[in-house]
Amino acid sequence: MSGLTDSEDDGLPYVCLACETALEVQHHNCPVCGSFDIRCSKWIRE
Repeated sequence: MSGLTDSEDDGLPYVCLACETALEVQHHNCPVCGSFDIRCSKWIRE
């Protein structure tokens, strides 16, 4: 899954792991693909 850490550099703290969409705020589900797998970008890097 490429591009996940790039969202942190853009100032977007959350990312959907299903479609890799960077999000400004934490959603319950992804507004793009509907997945419920939204994570904090810094958690992914650890």
